[in-house]
Amino acid sequence: MLAAWLKNHFQSVWRCCFSACMLPALALLARVLSSDLGPNPLALLLHTTGRSALVLLTATLAITPLRRWLTNLSAYTHQRYGKRLSDWNWLVRLRRLLGLSCFAYALAHAWIFAAFDLGYDWSAALSEVQEKPYVLAGLLALLILAPLAATSTQSMVRRLGRHWRRLHRLSYAAAVLGLLHFWWLTKPGLISPWPDTAALTLLLGYRAALYSGLLERWDGFDGKESLVRPT
Repeated sequence: MLAAWLKNHFQSVWRCCFSACMLPALALLARVLSSDLGPNPLALLLHTTGRSALVLLTATLAITPLRRWLTNLSAYTHQRYGKRLSDWNWLVRLRRLLGLSCFAYALAHAWIFAAFDLGYDWSAALSEVQEKPYVLAGLLALLILAPLAATSTQSMVRRLGRHWRRLHRLSYAAAVLGLLHFWWLTKPGLISPWPDTAALTLLLGYRAALYSGLLERWDGFDGKESLVRPT
């Protein structure tokens, strides 16, 4: 059974997930070392780090619904293992990895902009925030992600209790701001933000349907499963 195999080989799954998170950074490093950053190196660095952060944030938000969907799929296909939500608890342990990787790329994105575009000119940075909406949206997204990353440990989950869930619901706001940042930076005629928009719209629509009662809720649909270390 695939579900049972994945659970029993969680360390291998975690390593594969970690490697996937590292791929954009490693690809950039390889291009830096080979002096192959193209005609606009700054644009490439900013786009890769920013897009990676948005993709990883969307993947983080998908963990809770994915757990439910896989449970339903296992039940529908009459699998012997995987029909209970607890059979997929190991997925929750990947969320922290995805979230921290997202924050790392977002931080790298902000650092590259501050260092190579602004030259650490903070007066110019303030002017950019005031005059360009996409800079403000990106800054707000980063400011939201910072406390989420700082409170991602098990000790902080236990310390904050139910307030942890309330705080981490802000991840949806960070995703929306990140997507707006991406759209405002995209030149007319390009469709690159559309896949991210479709994925986030699906996740937001699904959660709205749960909270409105259009879809049946389940124990843990609001992230409650995060309060207990999964086995």
